[in-house]
Amino acid sequence: MESIQTIFSNVIKENRDNQHFLKILGDTCFELSRKKIQRLKDDKKIQNRVAELFEQYCKVLENEGIKNTANLSVIIESLLKAANQDKEEFLYKTLYEIEQLKKSAQNQKNEIKNSITNTYNILEKHINSLPQDLKGVALEALNDTKLNALEMLGILRETTEEALLTTLEKGSDIEDTTFQVTKNLTFQAIKDGEFAKRRFLSTTSTIMDVALELANANLAYSKELINGAVRGTKEGILKALDKFKNDIKFAPKDDDVFGQNFEEIKKDLVKIEDDYIQMLRDLSNQYDGKIQEALKENIEKYDNSVEKIKRATAEAKEVITQRLEEFKPNVSLEEIKEKAETKFESFKKDVNELGKKANETLESIKQNETTKKQQVKQKN
Repeated sequence: MESIQTIFSNVIKENRDNQHFLKILGDTCFELSRKKIQRLKDDKKIQNRVAELFEQYCKVLENEGIKNTANLSVIIESLLKAANQDKEEFLYKTLYEIEQLKKSAQNQKNEIKNSITNTYNILEKHINSLPQDLKGVALEALNDTKLNALEMLGILRETTEEALLTTLEKGSDIEDTTFQVTKNLTFQAIKDGEFAKRRFLSTTSTIMDVALELANANLAYSKELINGAVRGTKEGILKALDKFKNDIKFAPKDDDVFGQNFEEIKKDLVKIEDDYIQMLRDLSNQYDGKIQEALKENIEKYDNSVEKIKRATAEAKEVITQRLEEFKPNVSLEEIKEKAETKFESFKKDVNELGKKANETLESIKQNETTKKQQVKQKN
């Protein structure tokens, strides 16, 4: 059986004048190397084999007088490809499987969403036939439970669009209904997840984005939609802040809520109201005409009324500080007395040391004065 070096040499001689020589060189190097590497499982052995093959290929190129940068680059690339082909194939297979799982998960999510929607539609029909006093309470409960699944299903945008389209179809009380819808959506979407400013802003941005798109497509109700959505998202944030504050204030020490990093949360709450206004400004820059005008009116209006959010964040931070103080270990009277005595002894020691240094300094000054007087007398 011919050695790999001989085979490689023969291919070079036969094709060195071929216009596709570099491709032939690379393909040959890869195929020959692959056969020598494919059975090796240990990485160290693979690397050693690669080094051996590289030396053999270099000798052939040198013997043929074509050992140059272009040819050596092709050799190196082919060796790398041969050494890592199994891993690359496994990676591509894994990526393909991940993509299939994502598609499957999305299909499942859509099925669940459709099932939930159908169930709610059926329940809503039955609720509409209930007596008026029970109907309002039942519809409120239905909407609350519907919104609880938002984060899990990742359908905040779709749910917002569906709720606002329903509001538009009814054609009455657009602004107030939009306010209630967006307030509940904002609150439900952020109330039980990670307490972080970025979640607040991401949620409100998504809801506002949908409201603005619908306003742009329904200019007759654009102002009502925008006014209601701005008020609603702001109030949703306030409601979530208030819930968090009460959770912290009244939760027992062993509650899960205390597993959070309160110091980080306190930092995160800084200027949340300014970031909310900036989020609205960023959205307004994506539109013009009536939409931009209505949004800017709200920005000017609520830029002066964000004190509510400022107060809410300040109160939340104050409650966090109070609870953290409660969790500090209690110090006994004896410990306080002992610390005080230690500090007093340290203070006495410092005073004594200071007194010694003062006496030494005074003595030094006296000696200097005496010396000077003696020197004056001697001169006279």
